[in-house]
Amino acid sequence: MTTPRRATPADAEGITRLRSELILSQPLTPDWLALCRDQLTERLEAHGDARAYVVEAPEGGLVTCALALVSPVLPAARYPKGLAARIQAVATRPGYRRRGYAKAALTALLNDLEQEDITLFELHASDESRSLYEGLGFVSDPALMRRTALPPQSRGQHRCGALTDDWDTIQRLADTFSRLDAENGLAPEEQWTLQVLKLAEEVGEAAQAVIGARGTNPRKGHSHTWTDVQDEVADAVITGMVALARLRPDAREYFTAVLARKAAKFLPSQDSGDELLR
Repeated sequence: MTTPRRATPADAEGITRLRSELILSQPLTPDWLALCRDQLTERLEAHGDARAYVVEAPEGGLVTCALALVSPVLPAARYPKGLAARIQAVATRPGYRRRGYAKAALTALLNDLEQEDITLFELHASDESRSLYEGLGFVSDPALMRRTALPPQSRGQHRCGALTDDWDTIQRLADTFSRLDAENGLAPEEQWTLQVLKLAEEVGEAAQAVIGARGTNPRKGHSHTWTDVQDEVADAVITGMVALARLRPDAREYFTAVLARKAAKFLPSQDSGDELLR
């Protein structure tokens, strides 16, 4: 088995991506990835509060990480040094699981933390990982509760202050679907083909809704409302945006450029009296 090694600041990129792709419910956007990478790089320095062990694949690249963040707490008999460690991320890429990598990395991490006289450890366990943690001495605490309080923020702003819009959500959807398709062994061109076919399906459903709203199908009559048409059109638009985001990494800029060309072709100049020609 590949032996885990202690992570260095240079591993921040790989650890951040493992956390984003394998742990979080939604993968991080590029902006958030960069922010987390930069913070973790500093926190993995000798003076920082992050500790981690990683496993590298023979061909290179991280396949496993075990990351902890150390924080001060008021001392007590069970943690006299007043230090606690939260296990922030334990992850292994699918193709490398069931080889003992996660257990080895986490064991090495816990041993290091204990050498620092840290005796209080906390983590969030999924059903899949529960047996691993129980085997290392973790026990469930029914009294443990959690609350996330988001700070006030202006509309259209990330918590980190970066401007955002619907394209960020579209990109997250595109990244998620691409990752799932890749895990199922689909090549990029196969993924793109299926996504465009999905767009065709959504457009077809919008057309059926129009027929139902107008009642032009003698067998079904008025089977839809114009609200149904609006919902189906919205689905088609979203699917088209996701398709573009999966086809092009610069989808946002490309869409803006195409929209500008269409506007120049069909919309009158603001300083001319030309009428709009269809």
